[in-house]
Amino acid sequence: AKCYIEADRLQINDPIYCGRVNVCMGYICKQNHNDSLALIYYDRANVHFNGTTEWYYAQTLLDKSELNVKLSRFIVADSILQIAQSYQLDSAYQARYYETKGLYFYERQQYDSALVYFNQGLNYWQSEKEKCFSYLKVMQAYYLSKISIDSVVHYANKLIRTSNNPNYISNAYYCLMQDAKNKDNVELLSQYSHARTDAQKVLRAAMVEDAQATPLLAEYLKNPFPMRWIRIVLFAFVALCIVLLLVLFAYRKYTITRIHVSDA
Repeated sequence: AKCYIEADRLQINDPIYCGRVNVCMGYICKQNHNDSLALIYYDRANVHFNGTTEWYYAQTLLDKSELNVKLSRFIVADSILQIAQSYQLDSAYQARYYETKGLYFYERQQYDSALVYFNQGLNYWQSEKEKCFSYLKVMQAYYLSKISIDSVVHYANKLIRTSNNPNYISNAYYCLMQDAKNKDNVELLSQYSHARTDAQKVLRAAMVEDAQATPLLAEYLKNPFPMRWIRIVLFAFVALCIVLLLVLFAYRKYTITRIHVSDA
């Protein structure tokens, strides 16, 4: 976070550079679930990307829509998604578009519609690692809607095999624990419980480290140049000293001139 702040302070005349720096700062905030702060940084990035490449600009539209969804600003999120839909870019973008659309319906508890869009997005991702977030949301949508417990178990196992994200793994083991409870399988329940505890330990450690970054980024928005007033004071002091020296030099010259005139 400190490095990104210093990079942004440089105010380099390159909109893509500035936009990417703000995206990174927004991502840190999003990871810490500070969606309001993250949205500010993604808005800044979106402004920088506007008029540059469509790919960067369109990606930040999806970021902004996702964050508005999380903040329950569904009308704003939908209007941004309509703009994002007009961009027909690469498969990764299409996957993210359908994923974001799925999130829109997921947060509105319209799980049938959410599943349709999540599954459409899965067709565009190129690798299993890229699919993990969609696997997570599909698993959760099946679990919350109680449509199919077999599908919940299927996607939970997929996540455990594929993902190294402790948050995803913890959620997957939670769903498997519920299945084991329903089946009265005490041995499996104990196994899943221990595995989930291990994942949560890793997750908590990561959250402690990440949480230190968000206050820095919040403070940066309030006061981007905290040393500026010191520089201004120093500059004013130096300027005042120069003026005083010039006055003294002029006065001394004037005095010497008066002395010579008097002698004459």
